[in-house]
Amino acid sequence: MKNIDDIMEKFMKDYRENPEGWSFWTDRSDDFYNIYVIHDDMGYFIKVDSIYNNNPLGLGTEISIERDQLEKKLPDFGFRRFEEDELKNFFESLSHSKDQNKKKKLIQQQMRKKPTLPKNVDEKEYVMLGPFNQGKPFRYPLEEQEEIDKKLRKKLKKKFRKKYPMYR
Repeated sequence: MKNIDDIMEKFMKDYRENPEGWSFWTDRSDDFYNIYVIHDDMGYFIKVDSIYNNNPLGLGTEISIERDQLEKKLPDFGFRRFEEDELKNFFESLSHSKDQNKKKKLIQQQMRKKPTLPKNVDEKEYVMLGPFNQGKPFRYPLEEQEEIDKKLRKKLKKKFRKKYPMYR
């Protein structure tokens, strides 16, 4: 079990080596949120106090994943580059459309771009990060993953109570 900063640093190192094939999921579990960052047969399982805070209290670890355990073809998560005009047109199209299916198609079209590294961005480029999926990416949890969940929850509760003693 490692601090969230160490886990995210390891994830970014792995992402830089190969930005394709990653998937990012969040769900709520008891008092905390779970984050699953998945790539092939491995991933990171992170438990945080909040997904709405820039500096959440959290712990995590690497996990093994069985391919048949995954829900379906997971959407590729990552950084995507946009030219200034392209991004402007994208947001205008989204804001003018009342049709939710059309909006969904516009977003899916942008998500088909290959994920890239967030470096060497020039003045006419922008980088967006996503998609962030809600729910669990697994059809079933492995026993090992359930044990990790219990350990992370216990350690994060202890860490949370130490930092915020007024919440007992």
